[in-house]
Amino acid sequence: MLKTIIIDDEPAAIEILERNAQKVPFIDLKKSFFSTAEALAYLHTEAIDLIFLDIQMPDMLGTDFARLIQNKPIQIVLTTAFSEYAVEGFNLQVLDFLIKPIEFSRFLQACNRAYERTSIAKGEQASIFVKDGYDWIRINLEEVFYIQSDTNLLFIYEKNRKISTRMTIKEMLDILPKDKFIRVHKSYIVALKSIHKIERHQITIEGITIPLAASYKEILEEKLIGK
Repeated sequence: MLKTIIIDDEPAAIEILERNAQKVPFIDLKKSFFSTAEALAYLHTEAIDLIFLDIQMPDMLGTDFARLIQNKPIQIVLTTAFSEYAVEGFNLQVLDFLIKPIEFSRFLQACNRAYERTSIAKGEQASIFVKDGYDWIRINLEEVFYIQSDTNLLFIYEKNRKISTRMTIKEMLDILPKDKFIRVHKSYIVALKSIHKIERHQITIEGITIPLAASYKEILEEKLIGK
């Protein structure tokens, strides 16, 4: 569970974030704050893993707040209606940057990114959660062979199971670690460690042939064999 707080001066924005947080099984929402001063006092006594932080706050900019707590092992997701803050946010090495109004799919991406980083920091297998119908399923990324896209539906293939989830291939690519997964076709992502053979127009994983688009072939070969 990721211990989480929300900092935003707009009640409607907090309500949306709280509603989204309630849908994610590994988010433990501890408290919401309308004031950065109150949140800062809270962080002096409580250990938190993740903060959803508005930028335009009346008492202090969220970016200034982020600088104040840079020495703490807390992941920060900036939330704002103004995209011009994105560069400053990423210069602060925040986890993610969400533009209001925040859709649940983007909120979940940020949460999964936080979950994956926390798992790695604890020496656990990197993992994410995906929705399959009404159920949440934990995916250990080390066990994934490849992912196939069909419009807004993804099929995640492991050795002994196939999981389907409503996501786009771009949304999944934004979550996956780029040193372990690569796109090889408009409809396929593969785990680099699972590739057994590279041919001119296809690759082989666990006896399954997967199309390899020419536009991705050079990048794939460079990652695997330094060509």
